[in-house]
Amino acid sequence: MVTTHSQKDSQTNIQKTKENSLFLKELEKRVLLFDGAMGTEIQNHNPTIEDYNGKEGCNEYLVLTKPEIIESIHESYLKAGCDVVETDTFGGSRHKLGEYGIADKVYEVNFQAAQIARKAAEKYSSPDKPRFVAGSMGPTGFLPSSDDPDLGNITFGELADMFGEQAKALVEGDVDVLLIETSQDILEVKAAIFGIHRYFQESGQYVPLIAQVTLDVSGRMLLGTDIGSALTTLETIGVDIVGMNCSTGPEHMREPARYLCENTELKISCVPNAGLPINQDGLAVYPLKPDEMASEMVDFVSQFGVNIIGG
Repeated sequence: MVTTHSQKDSQTNIQKTKENSLFLKELEKRVLLFDGAMGTEIQNHNPTIEDYNGKEGCNEYLVLTKPEIIESIHESYLKAGCDVVETDTFGGSRHKLGEYGIADKVYEVNFQAAQIARKAAEKYSSPDKPRFVAGSMGPTGFLPSSDDPDLGNITFGELADMFGEQAKALVEGDVDVLLIETSQDILEVKAAIFGIHRYFQESGQYVPLIAQVTLDVSGRMLLGTDIGSALTTLETIGVDIVGMNCSTGPEHMREPARYLCENTELKISCVPNAGLPINQDGLAVYPLKPDEMASEMVDFVSQFGVNIIGG
């Protein structure tokens, strides 16, 4: 395959940008602390149907209708000392927004969410403690590896397009890093990374890329992929940081975290739930107390060598 001059220029620009990434430079110096959950904090603000502008349950839409709620959540985590806040875009893909009839607002939602988080991060940044913004990209709701006629009804190319579209808006909104998170199907992760890399090449833009999978209590992704197989895939197709998030809580992540730290030279992230969620009066409640969660995370850093933690 012939590489054009424009492609070479794009690759050179990406490499230079990567070398100058403040996020990656800071990660070489110290462990970075990500924020906590967005959804449960939104619950605590008790948004009304009017706040959702008729799209009740679409937390991402609040970045347009009630940006002050999202900004206050970011600021609460920054005040508590976190280094990185995640944009309110977990369900910001075309398919997920389409479930609420706002698929045409992908760019607007993701760009605005990045800008809100950037404003909060800049407010709390200092030369000796820079704060960062991670562009959150959750699963689309499809499972392309599945034989299910509905969940599997998507092509690799369509998924890549969705993630590339979301990445463009987040990067242009000024995030420091892209975060593919809560991934349950390794084929969807591959499509996401392909779409993001394609956007990088076409635009010449670049930010570091994190891919986090979600494991059940058996240590496997929803469709059976274990942490070793997931790591092999992620190393091969190119990410800067690999890890796990959500799911079971720290108790069931210990051995997979240890495996990652012992078997790759990539940086490792681990952002578990505070235990398995409990439904109380229709709300998700997480059982681990802050001191219990903190103690677990200290072990992940000191015993295993995890580079990014959160909850």
